[in-house]
Amino acid sequence: MPKPRFVRFFRHLNWRILKKTFARTIERRLLGLAAEIAFNAMLSLFPAILAVLTAIGLLAESLQDTFKQMAALLSQVAPEEAMILIRDFASREIAHSKNSSLFSLSFAIALWTASGAISTAMTAFDQIHQTPPQQSRPFWQSKLISLGLTIGTIVLLMLASFLVFVSDLLLKIAVYEHSSLLFLQHLWQLLRWPVSLSIVATAFSFVYRYGPSVWNFGTPIMPGASLAAIFWAILSSLFRLYVTNFGNYNKVYGAVGTVIVLMLWLWMSAAVLLIGNQLNVIVGEDMRYQKIKSQEAEEQKSRKAEEQGSKEAEEQKNNL
Repeated sequence: MPKPRFVRFFRHLNWRILKKTFARTIERRLLGLAAEIAFNAMLSLFPAILAVLTAIGLLAESLQDTFKQMAALLSQVAPEEAMILIRDFASREIAHSKNSSLFSLSFAIALWTASGAISTAMTAFDQIHQTPPQQSRPFWQSKLISLGLTIGTIVLLMLASFLVFVSDLLLKIAVYEHSSLLFLQHLWQLLRWPVSLSIVATAFSFVYRYGPSVWNFGTPIMPGASLAAIFWAILSSLFRLYVTNFGNYNKVYGAVGTVIVLMLWLWMSAAVLLIGNQLNVIVGEDMRYQKIKSQEAEEQKSRKAEEQGSKEAEEQKNNL
């Protein structure tokens, strides 16, 4: 019985594959491409926040409370200096967002600008997949897809925030009514991070699948996206600890230190996103190679069996 592709991915994951991924990362300048994505993400970040706040404002009764839930989740991994910039910008926008409309010109401009980072990532994915220039998407098609992926990311962010916000509220009501259900509240505290990371991995997988101009059928998607989401959370937490305890960027660079920390975090996040996709591509190549090798071995075995059968039949004929 054939095993699911997700399981087969980890059977192919070994030191040889990891070394090859590292070599491709250097060869294809993925860290440099991550810097390009980080720069565009920096330009896109605040329009993206504006777009998210406008969209949430249509669905949530309390925009302030909903944003606090999202910020609380993000602050567990993002550096505090980065969160200061994001909170300050969001607080100003929330104060002026009562008349916002999803179809307002400001939202459309914010969405268009926010798609810039996705467009840069899509160009990087084409390089990872080694897509020939003649097979690359035209500008208009690429921009439409980047807008779609941006909207999808916003929807997933909203889903994550509402999931946490609504579930917390429902559990508090349930525990208040039935104290015997207190264990559910503790269980949800344990499951909150896995659920949030699953949503991040889903967002990564959509970008991995629809970002490249050409996607080879059979290339893994979710395994690399899951690993990228996990490593993103781990590296972000470690970077946050480093900045909090050892970084002292604000002392060295002054007010610019906050921007530098945010740029470094965005660069690190983009690098993890690209390396996760590169890992998917390399494992996909190895899976196809092993499949072809296995088919050739089966064909060779079948030919040998046929030759042996013909030889035995010839010997029996001669004996007669």
